[in-house]
Amino acid sequence: GLELLIKKNEGKLQGWIAYTLSRSEQLTPGRTAAEPGINSGEWYSTPYDKTHDFSINASYQLSEKWKFNSNFVFQTGQPTNYPVGQYEVQGLNVPVYDDNKRNADRLPAYHRLDIAATLTPEKNKNRRWQGEWVFGIYNLYGRQNAASLAFRQNKETFKNEAVQTSIFGVVPSVTYNFKF
Repeated sequence: GLELLIKKNEGKLQGWIAYTLSRSEQLTPGRTAAEPGINSGEWYSTPYDKTHDFSINASYQLSEKWKFNSNFVFQTGQPTNYPVGQYEVQGLNVPVYDDNKRNADRLPAYHRLDIAATLTPEKNKNRRWQGEWVFGIYNLYGRQNAASLAFRQNKETFKNEAVQTSIFGVVPSVTYNFKF
């Protein structure tokens, strides 16, 4: 693999850009010479393989009171298997997978943009702690990143269709932090 990081730690504008190129593969041979093993005994991607992992993080200190942050993340979709067919058992469709193509498909790429604004009020000299408010939005543009894909039969066309499950859309947040 390859990892690159460019970082800026000084001035009003700070942040970093990171990129990782990697492969996570597995080889599972059969227990005997007659048994081919998973994926016909050939290397295949593990569920944790992220070929490309790219992120940008920026922070801008507007004043002593206000700081703005943004974070963008892009990752290659998770390896998975799509069914190559199906059969029916007691009215239920059972998918059929190609045993010779383990994790040959991928979920769609994952990406999102997060933003936040931090308000730090003037320090109260009578308190032994300092507080700050953070107003944020996770996944600003509402990307429906795939957590999984399921295949179901369309009741009208009787064709299998991929149905994506996504966990988070846009998530606003308000946080109060304090240091003592």
